Amino acid sequence: MKIKQLNSLMTIAILAVIVSACSVGSSKESSSEEASETETSVVSTTPVSFTVYPEETEVAWKGEVAGVYGHNGVIDVQEGSITVSDGKLTGGEVVIDMTSIQPLDTASYEASGKTPQDLVDHLSTGDFFLVEEFPTASFTIKSHEGNQLIGDLTIRGNTNEETVELSSLEITENGLKGEGKLVFDRQKYDVKWEHYVQDYVLSDEIEISLTITAGSEAI
Repeated sequence: MKIKQLNSLMTIAILAVIVSACSVGSSKESSSEEASETETSVVSTTPVSFTVYPEETEVAWKGEVAGVYGHNGVIDVQEGSITVSDGKLTGGEVVIDMTSIQPLDTASYEASGKTPQDLVDHLSTGDFFLVEEFPTASFTIKSHEGNQLIGDLTIRGNTNEETVELSSLEITENGLKGEGKLVFDRQKYDVKWEHYVQDYVLSDEIEISLTITAGSEAI
């Protein structure tokens, strides 16, 4: 009888130890899960600033003359930074080097006997971008909703709110890459050819296509 009682007591003690161990393990797992959720939340909502990589960023431009022909080319990014918070672009600025404007089209020069450099020289004058006085332009990010990036575009000292329509955007913990298009009215920035005929045949809309790469480490 005593042996049976002893065995029963040992069985109860063993069960108590197992139940206690399971309880402690469950408590630790629960605490670990809570900590993990908290860390994820902090990472996703804490603003992070990325440096724009000029060599991996492309800004292409396009303008038309009365729908007959157009000029297109590229222009360099001088510097920039972009702030990301909770999966959105919430701030930052991209600075464009207006002295680097470069045409890529050639067909429109053949009939007139001019060269791409002639166009560069003209675009740099007061008829257009007045580069000597305003060597840079910029886009300052204000908000990001869906595929629309809203910010202030500054050209020739004139600032207006514009919208970039994003076609793609990839954000990781190490950086971002995005593509988009911005169309602006040159008249709002005093980009005017003061000629009684020529300014009427130039399209007011200038199209900018962007491919921007930014990261957490400087190149």
